[in-house]
Amino acid sequence: MVTLPIGTYFFVVNYVLVGNNTIAGALAAVMANVVLIAYIVVAYSEDQAEQAEEAEKKKKGQ
Repeated sequence: MVTLPIGTYFFVVNYVLVGNNTIAGALAAVMANVVLIAYIVVAYSEDQAEQAEEAEKKKKGQ
């Protein structure tokens, strides 16, 4: 999670746009947001799976 934005920054600065820190920093910020959104989606998915599992247990118990 941490390495994607940092790796993106250094990759862009060193290989794509040699020496352009502004664009590399902006792209690293975008990648940090992508990581954050992915984390939220995964957390939401896991919560839905847990709720479905609990509902199934309650059905079997009754």
